[in-house]
Amino acid sequence: MRRRFGITVIGSFLLLATGCGSYRVLSEAKTGGTVALEGAHGSARSKAEKYMREQCPDGFEIKEEGDAFSEGGALHEWRITYVCTGTSAPRTAMVAL
Repeated sequence: MRRRFGITVIGSFLLLATGCGSYRVLSEAKTGGTVALEGAHGSARSKAEKYMREQCPDGFEIKEEGDAFSEGGALHEWRITYVCTGTSAPRTAMVAL
């Protein structure tokens, strides 16, 4: 009985520590965008970074990151603004004539 309780507590802690974060896309463009983190910061950031890597296969750079406040000054959310780096333009093949 005690062992089962301990396993339940550890499982619940791991779920809270790793799985309860997400992100929300606030703006999206071919050159970058902004995402807002929700829930557990570490998990949310990992998921947001995966999203940014998918959007920018040649790499990305974080331009701004921090707390975003509402008009009344209350803490609203954590935001990350990123830009895609590198070149993803299609390469032109050279043809010998």
